[in-house]
Amino acid sequence: MIDYFAILIILIVSTLSGSAGALALKKGMNDLTELRFKSVLTNAWIYLGSFLYLLSAGTNILLLKFLDYSIAFPMTSLTYVWTVIISYFVFKERLTFRKIIAVLLIIIGVFVISQ
Repeated sequence: MIDYFAILIILIVSTLSGSAGALALKKGMNDLTELRFKSVLTNAWIYLGSFLYLLSAGTNILLLKFLDYSIAFPMTSLTYVWTVIISYFVFKERLTFRKIIAVLLIIIGVFVISQ
């Protein structure tokens, strides 16, 4: 039997860590004064972002064990929802009406496809 609560937790970890990983990589790259290999290798944000991406990939693979691909993959679009929310708070990006509508459409789409 499928434990839907466990799948929900795995989905949240997968999408949130993917979004946070990308944002950590952005932060790391923004902190660099010049793009040099040594600077990238000594930036903690780059390591955090890479770890979070790996966590996201691992939990995404785990999701594929429990869900059909046609359901699991569209659910990963929730990463975009987290990205908009985190970008608003961390990078102080504007939350426009279009972004809000897009987030709502993604959430509705994920709900519909999961039924």
